[in-house]
Amino acid sequence: MAAADDRPAEVGKRDIPLSGGRTLRVTEYGNGSIRIAVKTGSPYVITSLEQIDNEAVLKISPGREGSNAHKNWVHDHSAGDEQLP
Repeated sequence: MAAADDRPAEVGKRDIPLSGGRTLRVTEYGNGSIRIAVKTGSPYVITSLEQIDNEAVLKISPGREGSNAHKNWVHDHSAGDEQLP
């Protein structure tokens, strides 16, 4: 395990408001790495991670759906009975 002094320096942080009172926080570090966190709401699971051209694409879904998360889309039962697009 790396010591606290070996951690890369944080160079920036941005909060992006999402629906349902959630916030996506993106933190950038001096070594070029980034950290993505969803604040508030249920736990999330990684449903896909792809390298497409020169982009790293990460898809996450709420974990409350259990095994349905592997389908990449979950139905939010708390949102009512309206149809998803």
